[in-house]
Amino acid sequence: MELSISTRESKKLRDNIIPLGVTSMSAGSKTNPGGYAVEPESLEQFEICDDRSVETISNLIKSKGYEAVWKDWHNALI
Repeated sequence: MELSISTRESKKLRDNIIPLGVTSMSAGSKTNPGGYAVEPESLEQFEICDDRSVETISNLIKSKGYEAVWKDWHNALI
């Protein structure tokens, strides 16, 4: 079972849901088409409620006593 939390959720929810077994949590996301390659003024597909950086979210996870895993699909982990 997977519990994915996107940047569409509020900071408060994201800060407090980690101990419930979140398996993936986005951070530093762009929601506009071509968002990583175009001007930030282009239209978004949906509103981002949590605009914190990847580093900030990683530190949050660590502060809760968990480890941020960046790659969990490598053969050595199976």
